[in-house]
Amino acid sequence: MRVLISVDLEGIAGVVHHVETKLEGEEYERARRWMTAEANAAIEGAYAGGATEVVVNDSHGHMRNLLAEELNPRATLIRGNIKPYGMMQGIQPGTDAAFLVGYHAKAGTGGGILNHSFIGSMIYGLHLNGLEVGETGYNAALAGAMGIPVALVTGDDALAREVEPLLPWAERVVVKQGITSWTAENISPHLARERICAAAERAVRRLPEMRPLIVQGPVRFEVTFFRAIYADLAGFVPGVERIGGTRVAYTGEDMLAVNRAWLTIKTMITSQPGGYG
Repeated sequence: MRVLISVDLEGIAGVVHHVETKLEGEEYERARRWMTAEANAAIEGAYAGGATEVVVNDSHGHMRNLLAEELNPRATLIRGNIKPYGMMQGIQPGTDAAFLVGYHAKAGTGGGILNHSFIGSMIYGLHLNGLEVGETGYNAALAGAMGIPVALVTGDDALAREVEPLLPWAERVVVKQGITSWTAENISPHLARERICAAAERAVRRLPEMRPLIVQGPVRFEVTFFRAIYADLAGFVPGVERIGGTRVAYTGEDMLAVNRAWLTIKTMITSQPGGYG
């Protein structure tokens, strides 16, 4: 049984501010240790539940955050950017389940710690066939295109509320309660790891109950940016339609086609000065 674990940073217990999530941040080194420890908890739980292979994908920012020397040696690690499947690199036929660890709520979510959708300074909103999604929904739909269910999601309480209607079958672990976007009431990192390990084990044991999130094709993907220049740039990608001053759309036969276009758009807009934020 093969499990993919996609690990982000903003939804890790204790993380509440950008100084903990950026390479140049004064508290980044401590946060990446917390991130690695939560990944290890998910690995341990997956194996306890019956997994025979675990692949971990570093999914935050530059995607070189997890401390390889501290990661459970039973798992393999994918690190680096750019990746054909982005935060879901490692999904492939034969993968039985995906875990999303340390994820966060979509852009504009009140009380969602460090809420954003892929690129915080650029993207206001994402829609798949009219359904507003964040990184969790998008990545679950991408996995679903290969028949792979998301079986575990961890992060803050705002993310748990976002996930409930999308992935009602998935195990959810809340490691902090949002107060504002930069303030949360956190449980102990030790307790967070205990709960993640237990939920990961349950998720694998409950795999027959899990369902892939299927977005029926053709899939219309809409992106709303904060600034018109990003829509200008996205419009250079073949097949992209300008539907407003800051809004574009792309229609693909399925999520795999949408993802190829989205990777191209993201690469183009983030290559500009001031691209990441």
